[in-house]
Amino acid sequence: MDALLRPRSVAVVGASEDPHKIGGRPLHLMRRQGYAGRLYPVSRSRTSVQGLPAWPDIAALPEAPDVAVIAVPGAELEEAVAACARRGVGHALLFASGFGEVGAEGTAREARLAAVARAGGMRLVGPNSIGIANAAHAAILSFASVFVETPPRDGPVAIVSQSGAFGVAAYALLREAGIGVRYLCATGNQADLTVADFVQAVAGDDAVRLLLLYLEEVPDAARLETALQTARARRLPVLAVKAGRTSEGERSARLHTGAEPTDDRRVAALFERAAVRRVAGLDELCGAASLYLDHALAGGRGGIALISNSGASCVLGADAADDLGLPLARLSDETLRGVRAMLPEFSRNANPIDLTAMLLADGTMLGRCLDAVLAEPAVDSAMLGLMAVAGPSYDLPRFARDARQAAALHRKPLVFCSPHGAAREAFRGQGIAAFRGEAEALAALHGWRKHMTRLEA
Repeated sequence: MDALLRPRSVAVVGASEDPHKIGGRPLHLMRRQGYAGRLYPVSRSRTSVQGLPAWPDIAALPEAPDVAVIAVPGAELEEAVAACARRGVGHALLFASGFGEVGAEGTAREARLAAVARAGGMRLVGPNSIGIANAAHAAILSFASVFVETPPRDGPVAIVSQSGAFGVAAYALLREAGIGVRYLCATGNQADLTVADFVQAVAGDDAVRLLLLYLEEVPDAARLETALQTARARRLPVLAVKAGRTSEGERSARLHTGAEPTDDRRVAALFERAAVRRVAGLDELCGAASLYLDHALAGGRGGIALISNSGASCVLGADAADDLGLPLARLSDETLRGVRAMLPEFSRNANPIDLTAMLLADGTMLGRCLDAVLAEPAVDSAMLGLMAVAGPSYDLPRFARDARQAAALHRKPLVFCSPHGAAREAFRGQGIAAFRGEAEALAALHGWRKHMTRLEA
């Protein structure tokens, strides 16, 4: 797996001069990112590809590469895999579709691919994979267009997904929030290497501080549990979407990746033993990433503080907190005196705290109030909500910087909510988890707190 994720040499079989084609994009991306290993375009029709010398076939290469990216049509795939196995290639990555996901004949072809690779001592990724990427190594073995639009940036998150599109979507959301992604690994049909193999590999990288999973089947529960326990041993948080919970979902998963039905109760029990947090979908998977990356659990014994410039947001936040069983912190008399001294008399503040429209007149109020509230020992986390802050009258960059400074100073988690996209963008730019509404923000905070408590047990 080390040679796959950090290859010293990569061949692209079916290499294209066009960087927008499947056979051209991996070469283009790796060269653009500064991949330091050896690249071998393999093309039957060209002597050079994208400025690199090209080779007529895999047998002609001066060495057996660590990885061969095979970008040929499905009808040519079996021979390409066999040629790579004969040459002693370590790993083959298969983009082509039309195998286990299309029925019995495709399943048989997929099994033949795996048998040929196994006989030659070669490991397979795919088929039906969008590829894998290691941003730290500039090994972008993928044709995903998201890497063109949003260049890879190394970071503390690893994504392992059976679905290429789901993995790419998670990558895009994280990068949009300013979070770097070290690994994106899409396993596709899992003819050989599975989610478990990649979990085991990336969990051993100390630079990874959050692992996100999407899976539709668990072909070997014992292997997956071993891998997840590796993550738990180093207290690496793992969040997972397990799709195909229902009969209709199972049917759709079979058509997607050829996934075999997996008893959902067994998966749930496995996740519980390994302290994996199971989430419903993409937003929940990525939404709380900043919480996992920025904060140690602040005891989890105190209460939450709710702060907003809107009385409605305060009321909605109080309702949502009560629904979730999140206790509101009882602020000390000293803290209350300090907060009330900042605010107008018509704001009766105890918790929730209503900054009122006075925030428009005094841009320093938000930071000063957050600092006072987060210093309170009874508070172990906070939600800040801003409504009606569109336009130039509100200094959103300052609000976000002040919020970040207060949360970092007191080492307490803070979530933000606002219906305004510009406000969410400003706070995400400071590494603060941002959501549209109070219920969503508090649910993320609640889920994070429960998960970290389990992980630390």
